Amino acid sequence: MYHLSKWLLTALTLFVLSGCSTSNLSYNNRYLTLQEDKEFVQLEGTLLKIRKDGFGSLFLTQKVLRLTEGNIVVYEDAQTDSLYEFEPSITQSIKVIFDSKHTYIIYAKNHLFAYQLVLHNGSILNVIAQQSYSQRLKMVYGMSSAQLDKMLNTLDPNAWKAYYRNVATLHKAESAILSKWNVQKVHFYPLVSPLPKMGAI
Repeated sequence: MYHLSKWLLTALTLFVLSGCSTSNLSYNNRYLTLQEDKEFVQLEGTLLKIRKDGFGSLFLTQKVLRLTEGNIVVYEDAQTDSLYEFEPSITQSIKVIFDSKHTYIIYAKNHLFAYQLVLHNGSILNVIAQQSYSQRLKMVYGMSSAQLDKMLNTLDPNAWKAYYRNVATLHKAESAILSKWNVQKVHFYPLVSPLPKMGAI
């Protein structure tokens, strides 16, 4: 009974704290929306391609979008089943998912992160990732640094500008998906692990 009470108190505390400030990243088949607390950015994006994959304990949806500015971005939504959660920190997850050589954080607030990744071919990729709780990870990538700066500045006028200006941009839907999910990463790295049992707290 003590362990259950302690678990409920912890859960309630986290819920109250997370209720004070929120972030979200979503795509509703027309608009890509990025929210941080009361501020939000909304970009119109036409769906060009969708791919779904399953890894037993994790389900992945990848959507290739063309923004009104003409370039392509990829929106990814990864969710574990009810008995699993993402194991490493969000930054480590991003590094593993993209096989990046270097991972630079340029924004971090309310579970919303912006990264510049140095990929193995030397190119730089801009990524925004959001993870409000341990069972879901959402991200969008492929923006230019000017687009990324504009998005972050709308959310937070004090946000840093992207350091690297010459970055990878996506122009073909067939080759736009750059993340590298596979069974080995999901289960044997692992990216996900079983949720701890309540009595284990």
